[in-house]
Amino acid sequence: MAWGLPSCIRRHEEPVEDVESVTCAWRRFVCEQWVDGTDADQQRRALIERWATADQEIRDSYESRALVDELPFGDPESEPCLSRHVYYQADEVYVCISQWTPETQALLAKCILSLFGLDCGDDLLVTMISVLMPFEENQCDLVDNFKFRRSVARPDFQDVHMTQDGTVLFANTFPTLIIDDQTLRSGLALWIQYETNGFRERACRMQLLSKEFPDLFRDVYLNQNSLEVQLNFMEDDDEDENLDMFWEEKPVDMHRSFMEVYIGADERTRALHDVYAPGYREAESLGNGLAIGYNLEQIIINKGHPTKMTVIEADLI
Repeated sequence: MAWGLPSCIRRHEEPVEDVESVTCAWRRFVCEQWVDGTDADQQRRALIERWATADQEIRDSYESRALVDELPFGDPESEPCLSRHVYYQADEVYVCISQWTPETQALLAKCILSLFGLDCGDDLLVTMISVLMPFEENQCDLVDNFKFRRSVARPDFQDVHMTQDGTVLFANTFPTLIIDDQTLRSGLALWIQYETNGFRERACRMQLLSKEFPDLFRDVYLNQNSLEVQLNFMEDDDEDENLDMFWEEKPVDMHRSFMEVYIGADERTRALHDVYAPGYREAESLGNGLAIGYNLEQIIINKGHPTKMTVIEADLI
């Protein structure tokens, strides 16, 4: 059971290579039980709990009626169960912090600036920045529970699937980059790759405030090789399953100014910094290293448009 979720919501015991083929009965159940005109998120949650607690005979009956080639959920225009669906991007970054204060916003601004291609003048490297709320529920063990916060608490039917025995599987096993409380303290973002049953396959903490980070980010989201190679090396050297014992890069003092702690900073970095965040260095100077009160929307992205972050209300069930 994931923290904060009913005990009936259980991970499948083992990873499954072909998630869609073992979840046909679930999709048939959703299609037959969906009722138009009701709150979509509440209905998706209710269907997950109903399937998880149903008698096995009921789940078996849907298995017998499911089409051999039962299609995965796809286009919201033709799939009512995807109405008002939150769509996630492969290169999305998640903000999972426990407080939203002037100080945490100032620290978050440093992290967002690090997501620009300061090595070569690229715009923002990511398609979307999503903030998971309520903030207090981000205090859980993110390594073990992020998948449930992201895809079950506010159900993402393109990711979360359910097996014939009522357990949970996930279709999306792409690496996930998370900015959490430890990132605000150290600059070390949490990078996780999950197996299809929601258990961590690989995880580490990488330094955002580094000129090397943009290249690593591009490599991971182009072919995933860099993340896999680095974390396999880490896991070979350390058999401990505790994330705190895993390899991680060196922290920086996030209460100092961005240019002081950004690893590899030069005059080009400074110039791009001023383009992307006008007035930010002056605000940091006034705040003794923290740009308290600096509006995050002043950080310019996407060809001159201000920063926008998607808020995801992911209350645990």
